[in-house]
Formats: sequence, structure tokens, C-alpha cells
Amino acid sequence: MKLKNKYDYIVIGSGFGGSMAAYTLAKKDKSILIVDRGKWPVRDDSCWDEIRLHIKNPMYRGETPFFVDQKDSKIDEMWSDDTVGGMSTLYGAVSFRMREEDFLGAPNPQGGGRDESSAWPYTYKNLEPYYTKAEKLLGIAGLRGKDITESPVKTDYLHAPSTKLSKPSKKLWTASEKLGLHPFFLPMAINFSGMYGESRCILCSTCDHYLCKIKAKNDLAVVILPAAEEQGVHILSETRALKINSAKNRVTSVDLVNQKNGAKFSVKCDNIILSGGALNSPHLLLASGIDKITGSDSIGRYLMRHTNGVVAGIFPSRSNPEKVLQKQIGIPDYYYGDPNGIEKPEGPWGIIQDVSSIGKGVIKANAPFGLKNIAAFVSDYLINLLCIAEDTPQYNNRVYADFSKQDKYGSPLLRVYHRYSKRDINARTALYSKAKKILRKAGALFFYTMPIETFSHGLGTCRMGKDSSNSVVDANCKVHGMDNLYVIDGSVMPSGGSVNPSLTIAALSIKAAEKLK
Repeated sequence: MKLKNKYDYIVIGSGFGGSMAAYTLAKKDKSILIVDRGKWPVRDDSCWDEIRLHIKNPMYRGETPFFVDQKDSKIDEMWSDDTVGGMSTLYGAVSFRMREEDFLGAPNPQGGGRDESSAWPYTYKNLEPYYTKAEKLLGIAGLRGKDITESPVKTDYLHAPSTKLSKPSKKLWTASEKLGLHPFFLPMAINFSGMYGESRCILCSTCDHYLCKIKAKNDLAVVILPAAEEQGVHILSETRALKINSAKNRVTSVDLVNQKNGAKFSVKCDNIILSGGALNSPHLLLASGIDKITGSDSIGRYLMRHTNGVVAGIFPSRSNPEKVLQKQIGIPDYYYGDPNGIEKPEGPWGIIQDVSSIGKGVIKANAPFGLKNIAAFVSDYLINLLCIAEDTPQYNNRVYADFSKQDKYGSPLLRVYHRYSKRDINARTALYSKAKKILRKAGALFFYTMPIETFSHGLGTCRMGKDSSNSVVDANCKVHGMDNLYVIDGSVMPSGGSVNPSLTIAALSIKAAEKLK
């Protein structure tokens, strides 16, 4: 691919925000360049090899770490997995719409109701048609009318999920119904029918944390980016954006570096769409001095990531001897909190989902010394429930650029500060209790809980709003105070609901890009 001297749009990042924006904008008379630091996914046996993916010289580990202060007196060094297609290539494919109430703001940390300061500048009804477009583009499989918290929907899913429950999912379904709950099949971006995607799903046990070797998971590198390329979009992989250049209130070019050979160069543009995600988008804005131009103190602030955790039940027999897909069901009964209005905290809690166990190798690698073999053995006897609780945006939770130190490419280090509020922890604890009750009913003998401390659901650091004093972009995702700079990814979400955010990011991206087009 020969680079042009100038593009109408440079899109930085190929995750749900960047891919959907580029695909929507793609026209023969518009020149679009996607820049992504990741590699194109390789579709071979490595896709299902946890050692190659996650343990020994991980294939897609990013070039630079970031540093996270999330526990007192400890800084964690963390690494992203960088692929073309963003996190979609390794995600579990669960694809929810946020609920109508979620757009009114995050839970009030002081009690019931919603915090209006984190309300979206538009409603679910405004986003609903774009959810429908995103579901069709991604080939989402699901069943309407089975989720008791489902938002109002005008159209059916294209096709149905696999309704043959795996052994562990069947136990959870039966136990939930005995407790008077309402399990339903998770909507997923998977080609179960063989009609919407490249290959039909074979119902293997490798979805979360794995690439799909046969392209049955409809990640962005399978269903969106190839189509964008056919429309003339250029994709530059393994290339990192170092700085956004500007003149007054207009961006003019991007400084880039080829990660394979270290060559640095610049590309001019008429518009920039920044889609690096909740960590990298604000970091690049700060590293480029955009905050100095706009006078914004909100860039990087209000970081959210959901208050996620897994409850594992240990069963007397092997939980999934057939090694088949077991990420199938959701339990929505506590989404809005205690249905009886008695248990605390007030307001929404979140959703509970069936989730596969991580591999033996990863468990063994992360288990305490002396317990590694025991932990790997016990993994065959686990059934897990994922608890996703909505967290509250806090000003002090943030991403920032540490200009006192540089990474290998000369950029300021990316640092993160994050603490959950008391309300956040209480909501997850409440979900833990309900998840244990379900697992106990299903036959679990013992339990342990594992909080998720990654930023796979990172949100909120360039949040959308009408008031430039406490938001970074407007309702069309244009940066306040800039004429031709946009941020379109999960960072613009002012609140995140209690569901997986990928479909919402896709929908808001299509909406923003159609406004641009």
C-alpha cells in the first residue's frame, strides 16, 4: 500500500469505534487511513493456544507497558494485546444494548436514583436505529423477548444462538429457574447459523481470551475491516501515532512510527478520528497538548471499567468434560437492584453471565507457588459466573501522561489511577451473593471470588456532554474547542450501564460517522 500525502480522514485505532466509523464513512471520493499499532491476526493453531497467546512471549502483546495505581502502595505494570480489530479479536462476543435508564446517568453514589452529571446528551431512542445497524453488520445472534430487562426493540435478531445448552450452562439454567429467576440466551457476535459471517461456529470452548481460528466469531478483522478495505480504506498496521499536530484549533497531521523498523514519518489530513480506547485516546490527546489548546481539565478524567468479578463454584465432578461452548446464558433479575427493594445498595446492581474458565496454563501461571498443580487440577471442576456491576465516574480516576519519563518511542509514559467507590464495591458484592446462591443450587460445594482488574471495559475518559467544563466531546463526538478532531470510542461514554460495551460503542460510532458523512 502506497501512502498518500494527505487523507480526508485519519482514524487512529481499529477497534469498534475506529472500524465502524471508517466503514460508515467509506466512499470512493473520500480518502481514509486507519492507523493501528496492532498486528493482523494470524488464523492458525496459535489462535487456540493459550501458551502462545498469553504466557510465553505472547504473540500480540503491545510494544509498551502502562502503569496502574489501583491498590495502595503498589504500581502494577500492565500490557495490552494489540491486534488489528482492537479488542474484538479476543473478546467473548457478548453484544448487549444498554438499557433505556442507563442513558440517564450512572447510579447515584450517595443513594438511589441516577447521577445527572453523567447523563448522556441523547437518549436510548436516539441511538436505537444505530444499534439495529450495528447488530446487522456484526451478525448478532440472539432471541428477542427473553431478557426481562431488554430495551425497546423494533427488529428481530438476524439469527438465533445455539440453544443446545452445554452441561455447565444447563446446570445454571435449571438452578436459576428453581430460584424463580429468568435466564436467557446471551446475544453474541458469533456465526451460529452459518449465514452471517465467514464460517459456522463449531461450539468449541475457546472464545473469551482466544482468537477464532475458523473466523466464526464475527470480530472486526473478519466482518468490518475487509469490507472497509474493499471500499478503498487504507489500513496501516504495526504503526503507532506519536503526536497529533495542530494549528490553532485545527488538527493538520499525525506523527507516526513504524514499529517494525523504527522509521518515523508524518501524514497530513483534513480530519482526525481518535479511536484508541479509554486509555490510549486521552493519553495521545495529552501527549499532543490538546488540553492546552482547549483548556480542558476533563481529558483523561472519570475513568470507568465496570466493577467486574467472577464467582467460581467447585463441583464434585468435571464440569465440562466435552470441552464445548459454555458461555451461553445471562441472568438479568438484579440489573436494577434487589427486586424486593430490601437489600442494599439502592439502585442498579448489574448482570450475571455464564462464562468459561480460563485455561489450565493461565491458571497455573498465576496461582501461588506451591499451589500451581492443584489449581490447574481444580480448574476442570469449576463453573463460573461473571458479575458486571456499573461503576460510578469519579473525577480522580484518570489516565495521564507522565512527561518525566518516556517509553521506547519517546512518548510520555501512560499512567492510570483508579479506585472504586464504596457503592461500586457494594453492588458487586451483592451480585457475588446472588451468583453463589445460583451456583450452590446447581451443586457447587465450595466457592471463591476473583475481581477483574483489567481495563477491557474501559470507558469515560473523554466523555460526551453538552458542557465543555466537565466533558471532552459534544454529542457528535467532536472535541470541544477543536474544529476537526473527533474521539469515537468507549472513552466518550459518560456512563456504561452494566453490560458489555462493544455494541454501544459500535452504535455510537455509526451515529457519529453518519453525522460527519
